[in-house]
Amino acid sequence: MLKPKTLQVYNTLSHQKEDFVPLLADGKADVVGMYSCWPTAYWSPSIGNYRASRTADLLRNTLTHLCGYPVKSVMNITDVGHLTSDGDTGEDKLEKGAKRDWITAREVAKKYEAEFFDWLEKLHIEKFDVMPKATEHIQQQIELVKTLEEKGYTYEIPGDGIYMDTSKVDDYGKLMGPNYKKRLEHLNAGERIEMGGKKHLTDFALWKFNMTGKKRDMERNSPRGIGFPGWHIECSAMSSQYLWKQFDIHHGGVDHITVHHSAEIAQSECAFGEKPRVKYWLHNEFLQVDGGKMSKSLGNVYTLRDLEEKGFSPLDLRYFYFMAQYSNPQNFTWEALTQAKSTRANLQKKIAKFQPTEAEHSQKPLPATFAELIATYPAAENFLTQIDEAMKDNFNTPKLLSVVNNTLISPTKEELAVLYRLEERILKVWLFDLVNSSATETSPSEVPAEILALAQQRFQAKQEKNYTLADELRTQIQEAGYSVKDTATGFTVETLL
Repeated sequence: MLKPKTLQVYNTLSHQKEDFVPLLADGKADVVGMYSCWPTAYWSPSIGNYRASRTADLLRNTLTHLCGYPVKSVMNITDVGHLTSDGDTGEDKLEKGAKRDWITAREVAKKYEAEFFDWLEKLHIEKFDVMPKATEHIQQQIELVKTLEEKGYTYEIPGDGIYMDTSKVDDYGKLMGPNYKKRLEHLNAGERIEMGGKKHLTDFALWKFNMTGKKRDMERNSPRGIGFPGWHIECSAMSSQYLWKQFDIHHGGVDHITVHHSAEIAQSECAFGEKPRVKYWLHNEFLQVDGGKMSKSLGNVYTLRDLEEKGFSPLDLRYFYFMAQYSNPQNFTWEALTQAKSTRANLQKKIAKFQPTEAEHSQKPLPATFAELIATYPAAENFLTQIDEAMKDNFNTPKLLSVVNNTLISPTKEELAVLYRLEERILKVWLFDLVNSSATETSPSEVPAEILALAQQRFQAKQEKNYTLADELRTQIQEAGYSVKDTATGFTVETLL
């Protein structure tokens, strides 16, 4: 029997592909700890944002189902205001959203958080084990700033805030690569004019004072007066709360490497005294649009709603994401999405030809790992080996799709059974027309009639493309203690835990 391949990941910290050896293997942890950043909830997430979410989902599912690791996954919800610029300047993002939508900043965060969860569900991205909100961890952020102050890593700019002194961090910026010190030395000297009292260009705010005299929606009390946390401090506070002072994987977009994640490493390692604070930094590359940057000014920032209005399913987009490796840039065009939709439909037709049934797949015990899959489906060993090699080569999803397409030319029943498991746990693009088979559905008799009526109204609103009403009805259902999930034929209603 073949042995599973060792998982290899591209570690931004070392800028090379490495064997994944978790803290668990060294007896330093009970689980594989994984933290993923999510953007501020002040605007509808773009398809670029959701590429990052799908990547986090892919990492977690591969670690759990193919590698067999116990995983604790955390994805933060940034629902506290911070400034629009990485340089600690500009307008508060949430207050900017409040002016745009004519509601309060807190209502903005709640609105776009609900939208985020709605679309995660449509993309078959399961919720993470912990999804902490920044607003519910302000005290932890204040305590972390206090620790850094006591250790002598901070200074105050009167009338502005408490700043991290990066000159006291010998390896600040190491995430940027082997030549990071030269990159820091060659920062445009002209930018120093805009330093606003900072001692060094790379210094960043830990806590900002509210000195305007005007009440802000998102301000908080602290030992240093009324103010609000800097952007970077929240991730260090929340990850340490749920994944301790050292953990295995920190995931995010490449746009976070230079500022956000470099700041996070500096403040965390100085506060907690652990190096490396995170063993593996994994970053997904940008999603481009028509070969260029996605930008509001260019009018090419698409949301999932934009795709649905053009007749695409969110699962067409999920399949599209699999067509490029997460660590490589991916170019979105409507033609490419059409190709993904067509390919997904063709795969569904091929599988339907062989008529695999749920009963056939459920006759054997549900295997949890690569080794158990081989033991359960020995005739599919070659197929399983190719899946294992693709996914453990830094999550090479284009290679995975190639393996699936080649196998479906003339699959055996054993290979179809393996593909069923792969679809259930990693692909999740409804090749078998699965309807969240792992979820526990609430029978209609257990759901109040008024909730079913709201769910039916929401279904009708979506059919009529009245997405605003559909979102409002979903919120009403959730506030009543239920969740509604879309299926291939309609919807299901479940009790919220």
